[in-house]
Amino acid sequence: MAKSKKSKKRIDRSKRSSRRKSGNRNVVITKRAHKLSKNSKGGLPRESKAIRVALIGVGNVASAFVQMIYAGDVKGIWHERIGGYERTALKIVGAFDIDARKVGYDLSEAIFAEPNVTPRFSEVGQTGIVVQPGIANYEIPKHIAGAPVKSDDFGQLLKACQADVVLNLIPSGMHQTSYEYAVASLMAGCSYVNASPSSVATDMALVRKFEKAGLIIVGDDLLSQFGGTAFHKGILDFMNSRGVHIEKSYQLDVGGGSETLNTINEEIKLDKRDIKTGSISEEIPYKFETVAGTTDYVDYMGNNRTSYFWIQAKTLFDSDIKIDVYLRTNDGANAGNILLDVTRAISKAKSQKRYGSPQEICDYGFKKPSRPALLRKAHEEFFARYG
Repeated sequence: MAKSKKSKKRIDRSKRSSRRKSGNRNVVITKRAHKLSKNSKGGLPRESKAIRVALIGVGNVASAFVQMIYAGDVKGIWHERIGGYERTALKIVGAFDIDARKVGYDLSEAIFAEPNVTPRFSEVGQTGIVVQPGIANYEIPKHIAGAPVKSDDFGQLLKACQADVVLNLIPSGMHQTSYEYAVASLMAGCSYVNASPSSVATDMALVRKFEKAGLIIVGDDLLSQFGGTAFHKGILDFMNSRGVHIEKSYQLDVGGGSETLNTINEEIKLDKRDIKTGSISEEIPYKFETVAGTTDYVDYMGNNRTSYFWIQAKTLFDSDIKIDVYLRTNDGANAGNILLDVTRAISKAKSQKRYGSPQEICDYGFKKPSRPALLRKAHEEFFARYG
């Protein structure tokens, strides 16, 4: 009888010990789950790997981008985390230009050198990154003062940077140059973002080469966060969702800065007009008359842009609806969030071995992807994968 009681006590202790171990294990698991949830902010887990970025073209957009990366606290970041990466994951490792006022200078000085007119949003100390010469074998933009500074071996200079992603931020109209930069990036083992209107990321032969190399290429023609095209598409989408029949619309852009100066070239102007008009017309599921494009350059506007919109529509009993508004924005700041999101998404897509030209990135960040893209749907698909 005594033996039976001792045996029972041992069994009870064993149960209590088992419960304690199980309870401790549950606490550990709960803490880990809480930590993961806290890190992910409701999305993908936080990534710690740095994303090494090289800039091609140290103009107004690059100026705003560099200030955003080097600033301590930044107001207005759209998505704190994309693909598990925060803003601080980006590290600029190289910069290239062909303007003698920038080549040879530290990046912190070059981003404020003439003809740049982007405001000084934040202080940028010495970066240790010296702007190096780029490719100047083809079209030379009109804002370049004097003879361009070019490299005889750009490919090797880029390769030495060991960049993960190259951002092509050169002006409109430099089609052959944008293509050459893409090829150089491919050879250097870098993914490539084509923010220019040149047809690069929509060149399927080139896309296949990037895919085969285990790299990513996206573009073409950056869609600003809240620029004229996004605003125009958004208004039309809202009107259509409310059952209003769109008849006509137009958008006229006036701005300062070197990008606008280059765009008033007649050939470039028509090219940009076609891209913008095409992107806007895709937003509505039926044909209507629309025109969108840059009309003039005003030097004292700096890096600012004013976009004028006029829309004519019909509702019940064919009664008229007319919208006549204007929008004022800063070009450089308007591009920063999209470039930040696209760069982080590329890094995530590459880690998932989704090489080539991921459609959801192109649809989200650019006016001229390889297929028609609706503004709202593009954001939803992008955020569902990378948010």
